[in-house]
Amino acid sequence: MLASPLLLALGLSAGPQETALEKVEREIVAVIDRLRPSVVQVTASFSIEPGTTLDSLSFSGVVYSEKGHVVTDASGLERAAELTIRAGGKTWRARHIASDRRTGVAVLLSEATGLAPAVFAERPCRPGSTAIAVGNAFGMPGSAGVGTVSGVGRTIVVGARTYTDMIQVSTAVHPGDCGGLVADAKGALIGIVHSAYAAEGPEGLNLLQLFGKNARDLAPVAPVTMGFATPAAWVRFSADRIIRHGRMVRGWAGFTARPIEEAVRAQLGLAEGEGAEVVRVERAGPARRAGLAIRDILVALDGEPVRDLEALRWKIARFEEPATVKAVLLRGGERVTVEMPIEIDPQE
Repeated sequence: MLASPLLLALGLSAGPQETALEKVEREIVAVIDRLRPSVVQVTASFSIEPGTTLDSLSFSGVVYSEKGHVVTDASGLERAAELTIRAGGKTWRARHIASDRRTGVAVLLSEATGLAPAVFAERPCRPGSTAIAVGNAFGMPGSAGVGTVSGVGRTIVVGARTYTDMIQVSTAVHPGDCGGLVADAKGALIGIVHSAYAAEGPEGLNLLQLFGKNARDLAPVAPVTMGFATPAAWVRFSADRIIRHGRMVRGWAGFTARPIEEAVRAQLGLAEGEGAEVVRVERAGPARRAGLAIRDILVALDGEPVRDLEALRWKIARFEEPATVKAVLLRGGERVTVEMPIEIDPQE
């Protein structure tokens, strides 16, 4: 039956109207359909002892380039005897080029052709924004989940290694999703899945690294409450460096700093947001040799004020060759200038 002229004039239809929820659902499904071709299944085979049968585990990867590069989580890949990727019902051999242990990003080079590289978001995500994850949960290709970005700039510890600037998401993360894609509402990559934070009972929350786990490993563990992803900017940085150099090349100073409380800044006579307190100096690192010590206040590095820790990490990481820079410190109320070497990260 045709709609009446009055209904047509008002832009209405005689049939049922699409609800707002149905529209959101349709758009989410469309985004997930666009994302799936950029996610592959990675299988790593390990030989525990010479001459024994290879043990395999499967996880996820994201297509990075049309030349067959795939980015994934770095955990343990350098020990794999064989690597393959699978997408669209086809399987290709792959090799591990290198990993960045600071970001947990690894780059593989496969023989695959015709794969669709992921589109990267140009701006950092914000808490409250949509987080769509696509991976291979429990080995099931193209598994997807929808949640939100719960937080950014998180610091987590996995296997005694500290990772900074991580994205926290409410999207469910399961074994096999590690290395998968996390996208925004437009379908642009905002990160790759790194690990999950799981509840283990009334004693509190413990970090559970999902790489290498399977269903029976997780049987006694309560449902996952949140996941973490390596931000797109760091994924791109690590991947580009590895592809360009054949190994991870990034600057390293060997110290850790934290923001200063505004009350402390006022006492020190620093401008709002200025300075960072040194809280750790690596024993054999460049900062130790330069004389940096715990509780020093780093005011400037290489001629620029220190106002943002993430910007400071980027500044140091971008070095591709060893260099020496001036560091201005506050120590015991006095300003001290030291020559600090920037070396290439040994990735220990």
